[in-house]
Amino acid sequence: MHTPSPKFFCPRCKTAFDADMRFCGHCGADMHRASGLLYRGDDPARNATMPQSALEDSEHEAGDPWIGRVIDNRYRVTVQLGQGGMGAVYQVEHQRMGKIAAMKVLHRELAQEKEVVRRFQREAQAVSRLNHPNTVQVFDFGVYKGALYLVMEYVPGVDLGALVKRDGPLPFAQAAPLFHQICAALSEAHALGVIHRDLKPENVLVTRTSDGSDFIKVLDFGLAKLTEREDLAEVTDSGSIVGTPYYMSPEQIRGEHIDARSDIYSLGALMYRVLTGEPPYRAQSPVGVLTKHLTAELVPPSQRVPEQHLDPRLDAVVCRALEKKPADRFQTVEELTDAISTAYTELTGDSSTSFTPSGGNLRRPSTASTIDGPSYTPRRIADIDDVSSDRRLRREDLDAYERSLRRARLIRGTAYPLLALGAVGGGVYYLVTRPPGVQTVEVEPNNAADEATLIAANTSIQGYLGKRESKTVPDKDTFQLASDIAPDGSQKVTASATGLPNIDIKLDLYDAKGKFLARADEGGVGRGEWIRDLRVRTPVYAVVSESMRGRPGELPTENVSDAYTLRVVVEPVSDESETEPNNLDSEAAELAPGGAVQGYADRRGDVDAYRFSGPAGTYRVELEGGTEGVPLRLRIGNAPPTRERTLSVELAPGAVVRVERDDGAAQPRPTGEEPKPYTLRIASAP
Repeated sequence: MHTPSPKFFCPRCKTAFDADMRFCGHCGADMHRASGLLYRGDDPARNATMPQSALEDSEHEAGDPWIGRVIDNRYRVTVQLGQGGMGAVYQVEHQRMGKIAAMKVLHRELAQEKEVVRRFQREAQAVSRLNHPNTVQVFDFGVYKGALYLVMEYVPGVDLGALVKRDGPLPFAQAAPLFHQICAALSEAHALGVIHRDLKPENVLVTRTSDGSDFIKVLDFGLAKLTEREDLAEVTDSGSIVGTPYYMSPEQIRGEHIDARSDIYSLGALMYRVLTGEPPYRAQSPVGVLTKHLTAELVPPSQRVPEQHLDPRLDAVVCRALEKKPADRFQTVEELTDAISTAYTELTGDSSTSFTPSGGNLRRPSTASTIDGPSYTPRRIADIDDVSSDRRLRREDLDAYERSLRRARLIRGTAYPLLALGAVGGGVYYLVTRPPGVQTVEVEPNNAADEATLIAANTSIQGYLGKRESKTVPDKDTFQLASDIAPDGSQKVTASATGLPNIDIKLDLYDAKGKFLARADEGGVGRGEWIRDLRVRTPVYAVVSESMRGRPGELPTENVSDAYTLRVVVEPVSDESETEPNNLDSEAAELAPGGAVQGYADRRGDVDAYRFSGPAGTYRVELEGGTEGVPLRLRIGNAPPTRERTLSVELAPGAVVRVERDDGAAQPRPTGEEPKPYTLRIASAP
């Protein structure tokens, strides 16, 4: 796999530097805050300013603290494959299966914001549903030592940007099959509501099939959303850009709502770069490039590089994809696919070519073609490494592994007392392994999912945070919800755990495949935790443990005398109450004039978004209730937030009304007090 030389990245603007430095020469940010990934344990000056936890990580291995670590008891990190503005990529080996995968570790700075972590979890869940052969498969994700990680398919090859930089522009006959495959990956993603947001040559891997054909893998779907801001001007003023300036659509630059047509614009810019060797617009600064996307007239590819002899008929395809108004572009990626096929057939005379949804290649011309000027000779695309295909982790491998775990849990959970014949004395003994069935009191050991205590919905269960696992790891109680859950997302769960007098507890929820869903870690010592109204599609696991946040190196607490009470409630999704996750505009539930909805702002940084579904006009927006001591504020569209509880505002169809927790003024809720709901109403103006 292509491995770039080591670089250092600014945590704010993501500018790359070949040498380590204290401050970014582009925007002035503190370079030493970039990431635990880049810490060096042999730098005394840096060690003096590093947090103790980061220093411990850096001491794990000089130069790269991740090499040799086992992530979440599953993935052993073997070698770094490369670095980028979002983080680093490693080769990892699944401990149980011995299969090879790739792991992208995002910069620790991203994980410091709870909103970013929530976005990461939602985007990773969405991307993990993508299953097209031309999409890099995402298998797993989580948080490890303060860093977000994604485990994905290992793909040997080279990215399209490096390919163009190495070999120059690609002839259309060679590029057309690659464009088709990118379209195929986007087609599936768009059908599932996933927008890439950062499509560029560097996010397109080129590898080879067994017969030597060039094969595309698109990666990093949805990751650009982690750094999105509502006001792009605010970001560009600080030198940080959402996405990549050379390939951003005008509506993305303006911070407007984006859809599949934004990806079509980015793909048009990518096609322009691949065919000409140049991006559509150049300027002396990132802001200058963004401005040209908004205002400058596009030079057609055939005029940009006349020496390439590009057929003017290609201009029509590329320039339409790069129209500044979304309505003037191809409206779907399928339309763009058809246009590429038509151009290919017209320019090569090969009418037998076709594109299949499975990601197959368009055939190259059987004879040397002159449509791109000089005779076309296919060039070697990717240098394939020595990791054989049968050693690479695939989704079916993980599915088979999870099925084996489920079978093991079933055997363990349903085993009846076993009759054992004693060799000495001929005695008969019963070996009781574990009480079967639903419980009302936890059954130890239940630290892991395959040991989970089975519980029923809407039923209270008692547990104890007793003997710690080790000097640094507290006791962990895992519970599996026995109730059937509708896979259509029509149900939601509310989980709560009462407090313990000497322990700060936390409550986590996972889905049936072990993927993280939500965490409550708000109350502090002696206080309970709540996760409210979370939409689910599978039975869930609830995990109660001690919160060690802000206490690195401290000894976990043990309490064998006081019990907490866990309760998981399952109920239908309702229009009268919020359903999490709903932090993002794309997740906003509709709220009509005269309607009202109840919700909770019971976690730091919580944002609840609602989309107005009525006609344009003046309306009264009212906010009532909420937990005492936790101030709330309203934000209408892109207007500044206000703590006024009643507003008279102009609302257009689709306008987003947000209820935000004002953490700057928020105080911890009183001991034992359950969060109180707020009510949001939209009424006609008086």
